[in-house]
Amino acid sequence: MFVEPLERYHPSRRKKVAAGVALAIVLFLAIMYNETPISNGKSVFYISSSSVESVAKSLRENGYELNGVDLAVLHLVQLPEEGWYRVYKKEAGRYFFFKNLHKKRVKTLTVKIFAGETKKEIFRRLSRDLMLDEAKLDGNYTALARFSEGNILAERYRLPRSVDEEAVIRYLLDRSNAELDLFARERLGDGYSPDRMKEALIIASIIQKESNDFNEMPLISSVIHNRLKIGMKLQMDGTLNYGKYSRTIVTPERIRNDRSRYNTYKYRGLIPEPLGSVSIEALQAAVSPRESNYLFFMLNEKGRHDFSETYKKHLRNVKAFKIYCQEKEEEKRNGKTVQKNKTGTIPKKIKTESAPKKRKIENKPITVSKPKTDSQSLRPLPPKPVKVQAPKIPAKTKTVTPQDHRAQPSKAKKPDIKSLFEKIDINSTPDNPGH
Repeated sequence: MFVEPLERYHPSRRKKVAAGVALAIVLFLAIMYNETPISNGKSVFYISSSSVESVAKSLRENGYELNGVDLAVLHLVQLPEEGWYRVYKKEAGRYFFFKNLHKKRVKTLTVKIFAGETKKEIFRRLSRDLMLDEAKLDGNYTALARFSEGNILAERYRLPRSVDEEAVIRYLLDRSNAELDLFARERLGDGYSPDRMKEALIIASIIQKESNDFNEMPLISSVIHNRLKIGMKLQMDGTLNYGKYSRTIVTPERIRNDRSRYNTYKYRGLIPEPLGSVSIEALQAAVSPRESNYLFFMLNEKGRHDFSETYKKHLRNVKAFKIYCQEKEEEKRNGKTVQKNKTGTIPKKIKTESAPKKRKIENKPITVSKPKTDSQSLRPLPPKPVKVQAPKIPAKTKTVTPQDHRAQPSKAKKPDIKSLFEKIDINSTPDNPGH
């Protein structure tokens, strides 16, 4: 009886053979997968959050083609955290590209976007600081931004030194859009729409041009909303600081000659586009104005604004500020006159009146006026037997009592107490109420 073939194909042995073959296939596929080169993308890119979806999205946006196996591998390896990463084209294998990605984080520098900056101003600084092409920055911004201005929020950002223009714009817009979307869900709710967000950015940019005081922003917002409700022109200088006029002073001639829709002295309603970047505080004030009946506001001498409900009161605030400006201008001119003295010295009259030592000597009798009314304190000293100048006594051994000090002045130099008080009273109560 021949039984050898039956033992050769025993079930347990068949399972082991099948397992070995399967393992060999898996190892072969793993080796083949690891040896398959990943498509060449950008060497420096930003990952917005530590999730498989976010990492895959960032890689695809930066030129890397991913398949289903790549997504499975991302579920098995340690994912990178939010930040900037740098990879090299000669990475050792496809699998190790994803496995070691979290170790490829690069150092960054802080870049601050200031409130009120236009896109041109932002791109000019970025091109200078990071050695980038300003035209390419503008082109990528136009292709990716929602609106013409106001898409990049005013805050601090982290950027690597070696990065291309598209990655920079994509990063700035992604960060800003994430905050804007969160703001819209929390503040606008069901009323959110692209047009509603654009309107909020426009109002916030006007507020930003008028004031940087967070406490005043809701009040300025109330003036804007109140004027819009009654169909009143905004008539605000800040709306004329658009585009290339962002940093120019608005003059009466400019108001008369500017025929654009940004001239709110001529046209009613909001301007067509935001003026520049805004802070989150200005955006909050734009959608949540303070409840008030204010229609006017005017700068005051403290650098803040006085708000008013009536035009009559507003005119008084305008007049008060003009008077303040005239006084400051006059003080400035007087100061320049003294500084222009070619001899380099101050006139004697001015020096005598402003000298602190003279003022101290005149005020000193006030503190000792009561003792001087004592007849004993005014008694003349006894005559000296010999008029010989005494040698100077060292400071440590010389003792002079207050009584001796008061008795030294002669009768010819005795001050008139009554006239002295009259003089001090006059000087200590100025007639000018503005000081």
